[in-house]
Amino acid sequence: MTITTSSLDVRDEGKCLKESLSKMLDPEFYTNEKWFERELQAIHFSAWHFVCLSTSIENPGSFVTRRFLERSVIVVRGEDGIIRAFLNTCRHRGAPLTSDRCGNNTYFRCPFHKWSYDTFGDLKSAPGLGGSVKRSELSKLRLNLVPVQCEVVAGLVFINLNEENEMPLKSYLGSYIDNVAKPHQVQRMHCVQEKSYTLTTNWKLYIEVDMETLHTNFIHSHSIGSQPVTPLEHGRNWFGVYHQNSLSPALFPEKRSLAFSTPHGVTGEAAEGTHFCVILPGFFIVTAPEVMWWIQKTPISATRTSVNVGYAFHDETLARSDFKEVAPHYFERLDQVILEDDQICEYQLEGLRNRVQGHYTPAEPVAAYFSELIQKRLLEVGNE
Repeated sequence: MTITTSSLDVRDEGKCLKESLSKMLDPEFYTNEKWFERELQAIHFSAWHFVCLSTSIENPGSFVTRRFLERSVIVVRGEDGIIRAFLNTCRHRGAPLTSDRCGNNTYFRCPFHKWSYDTFGDLKSAPGLGGSVKRSELSKLRLNLVPVQCEVVAGLVFINLNEENEMPLKSYLGSYIDNVAKPHQVQRMHCVQEKSYTLTTNWKLYIEVDMETLHTNFIHSHSIGSQPVTPLEHGRNWFGVYHQNSLSPALFPEKRSLAFSTPHGVTGEAAEGTHFCVILPGFFIVTAPEVMWWIQKTPISATRTSVNVGYAFHDETLARSDFKEVAPHYFERLDQVILEDDQICEYQLEGLRNRVQGHYTPAEPVAAYFSELIQKRLLEVGNE
């Protein structure tokens, strides 16, 4: 893959003039609810959102639930093997069908009045109707679950909440598929640890932290240290950086010799380094030669963000006899780095509440690019 910096307008790091700095978004873009509502319309409602790996719902009836933009969604593999998504709402009285985060169901049965639906979303039982409607005639009621657009590419499951969306996921991801996902064999990844929580910060601050390594010498001095990266040639809905490494960046520096070997089939730059990428709006996905992790940021409000974290390994790595012995070293390091980023993102928001505009240095070109992209899309909506 070609590595380029021209598309991100990288500044000359040798200059120390104020002109070499670029401004962050106005502080209100991070704290103001009116700007947040505009952001939802301009960026989030029209986007594809990552849900899980296809291997996480591998068997018929296996499902996960996720919450995006105040909507609860069930994503389930049907009896025919196809993955589908539905709003997690019973068509009778509107109660959620399940509060479980994952599981395996042949039917989804509402706990309120026991209306039930199969994995195709079809209504199969409706207590309360008595003998007025035969089971074979339930389809005539047109009270099946409300479908949500759901597609799978390279083992990554996404949904889109925009009923008018006409862009397939493959087109949305663009060159990310061939340039990053396929070389890293993402379709063979299995999630082995996952956690979700809420932070008091703006989602954009976390993306900015993901996309600059100036802070790693200070915030991650012991967990990462210096980590030079090069901006990647990118697409409309994704961008990122590449770190060439001979030792795994997913372990503490003193433990990098313990890294798992690169699985068969991982080739080229994927076998020689790590891609740190953002798939808009908030899916930060890191693919190293032998491991993958993600930090999905979904806004709840201007100052509250839902975070989903996952760690994944190839099937070949999971089959190793030493997996259970070595894997905890990965979990320890990843947990520590993510905790450090969580804390600094919450800390940064407190300063922005003073409404003082910040700046990017020439060493933070991709964070600056993201900021410019957000501003452009927000202003486009404002001018419509």
